Amino acid sequence: MSKIWVIARREFMAMVGTRAFLATLLIMPVMLFGSLIIMPTLNKISGGRERIIRVVDGTGRVGPQLVTMAEERNKLLKESQSESSQKDAKESAREMTGMTTDPYRLELQESKSLDDTARLGWSDEIRTGSLYAFVEIPESLFDPASTDTVRFVSQDAVLSEARQWMQAIVDSIVRQERFKVLGLESEKVQLANRPVSFAPTSPYERTNAGEGGEASVKAKEEGFDLATFFAPFGMMMLMFMVIFLAAQPMLESAMEEKSQRISEVLLGSVSPTQLLTGKLIGNVAASLLVFALYAAGAYAFLVQRNMQHLVPMSLVPWFLVFQILGVLFFSSIFIMIGASVRDLKEAQSLLLPVWLFMMLPMMVWFIAVRDPLGPVAMALAMFPPSAPMMNVLRLGTGVTIPIWQPILGAILLAVATAMVIWVAGRIYKMSMLRSDSVKTLGQLLARIMSVSTQGYTK
Repeated sequence: MSKIWVIARREFMAMVGTRAFLATLLIMPVMLFGSLIIMPTLNKISGGRERIIRVVDGTGRVGPQLVTMAEERNKLLKESQSESSQKDAKESAREMTGMTTDPYRLELQESKSLDDTARLGWSDEIRTGSLYAFVEIPESLFDPASTDTVRFVSQDAVLSEARQWMQAIVDSIVRQERFKVLGLESEKVQLANRPVSFAPTSPYERTNAGEGGEASVKAKEEGFDLATFFAPFGMMMLMFMVIFLAAQPMLESAMEEKSQRISEVLLGSVSPTQLLTGKLIGNVAASLLVFALYAAGAYAFLVQRNMQHLVPMSLVPWFLVFQILGVLFFSSIFIMIGASVRDLKEAQSLLLPVWLFMMLPMMVWFIAVRDPLGPVAMALAMFPPSAPMMNVLRLGTGVTIPIWQPILGAILLAVATAMVIWVAGRIYKMSMLRSDSVKTLGQLLARIMSVSTQGYTK
């Protein structure tokens, strides 16, 4: 038993004590979650450019209001960027401008319409960058029977936030004017058209008895929150990073020991079973260290932003159970492949199916978050290769998952892990001292099924 612990300690130190491991530890979160931090930063860097928009107003009444609103918007933007600005000014600017920080300079033209020559000339200015956009507002816009449209011309017209900003303002102005044309009272029409609110509400719960001695029931109204929606995805990605960082070195370690004939020295002192067991124990210990580092960093990040409620503490034990089983499952597969090939190029064709199964929960995470009790999420939670990440995703949604489902998923994963470890031990024993390598999955399966008396039997 002491030999196993020596191997486990060696494997743990070899994995966590390298610069490559530390670099990967830092790079993985940046690769997977960096866009959430980088995008707002890049938006601030790229923002601030003045957008010149020419407005041709056929009605004579919409354009001046657009110019006034643009000036107010620019004023709020300037205040929000000042250190002495008030909090309410910042919030108002954020509500008005959305994500962009570009000021708009609207140039109201005297003409009521454009001809094709002017359209072509202004379009050339847009292409050269001296003009951002121009807007044509038809004269018949206030006519309720009119089908004419406002044209917003720019190179990014479809995705332009300036277009969306102007459309909301023009729509409100035109609606008020059409009410007047039709002889309707805008306030009463707005009251009649006020939408019915369907409040998303969590299931009712019984509360403790109050001072009167009577228990009551309560429910919590919920709204759509991007942070709440993406929190389960973040937990799933954390599981993926831990498994990836733990399993990938097992492939490289097995290939290195085989190609450099280190295994011959090791197997002179210990049996293949002891060597494999020590490797897996050290690998699990390293994965727990990775989880501790990532979990501490993630929790500090959430506490700083007062978002720690997104991660229920009851999820941590389940995370650890599925992490340990998932690391053992995939590490055994990677060791099996590493012992069967001579270099990484030969391993790529064998790793492709493994990566596909490993990435499967990421392909359907949106469906699983929307319906964690649905057949897709349920099936993947019971399928051993996807069970670690899918069960963590489902449990992180906040939906009440029947307790037997994660238990059954863990049992099925444990059984599959035991089988994979047994197969990996058999392949490890047969392949480490052989100079040949497998090229296809068929050859690997044939090697698994074959009975060989070669190798160490200590």
